[in-house]
Amino acid sequence: MGNRDGAGASSARIAEVQRLATALAARVRYAQLVRRPVYEEQINALVGAARLLDEEKVPWPPMVEEVLMELAKSLDGSGAEEAEAPESDRGDI
Repeated sequence: MGNRDGAGASSARIAEVQRLATALAARVRYAQLVRRPVYEEQINALVGAARLLDEEKVPWPPMVEEVLMELAKSLDGSGAEEAEAPESDRGDI
């Protein structure tokens, strides 16, 4: 199943990972736009593809990078918003 020399993935396999990751990123982006759930398995698959591409020193497709950055921002922001909510509620009392 590996390369003939055993080092790295073939360019055809990397291209397939890029294609599939881009398709999945587009689905996730669409789900975000229409306010449908983004499943943990989808996020895990995107992160796994990004890690594989990093290991092979291949840049992420633009859609994959955009979606992962947006997901990271939303995860960072969700904790901050929750922390800020009680403070803003106190001002209304």
